[in-house]
Amino acid sequence: MKPFYIDYPQEKSEEHQHTYRCLHCKIPTTIIFGLLENHAEDCSYRIHQSKWVQMEAKLKPKKAHFDEPHVDEVD
Repeated sequence: MKPFYIDYPQEKSEEHQHTYRCLHCKIPTTIIFGLLENHAEDCSYRIHQSKWVQMEAKLKPKKAHFDEPHVDEVD
């Protein structure tokens, strides 16, 4: 999972001269702050990225209990 999501499409905000916002949900980048959950829930970028995050989590190999080292094992 990426710690910051800054690759979303942005547009210049009309309210201020040097501010930008998400092209899809119109939330300013200063509020989004690179976090996926700071986009609107119905933002198409957030929805698309969330699907990728979920897919990566499913494909990531999980450590089974029997693979973990046990402290109480005797050599």
